[in-house]
Amino acid sequence: MKYTLVLFISVCLMQIIILTNITLFDGQLNGITMWLCTAIFIFSATVFGLSRKPVMDSKRNKYEN
Repeated sequence: MKYTLVLFISVCLMQIIILTNITLFDGQLNGITMWLCTAIFIFSATVFGLSRKPVMDSKRNKYEN
């Protein structure tokens, strides 16, 4: 699976969680919503960081040779 698809799904999931909290629960689950969105953000940041490392390594090796 491509990294961009994982990041896009993460953003969509966060938006669905926030929309559900606001519309169905009238903002009563703000703490749980923030916790879930923070966990998804940390996961997405990790995926992004891992996807950037091979790109940076290949650029570095290209200039060293």
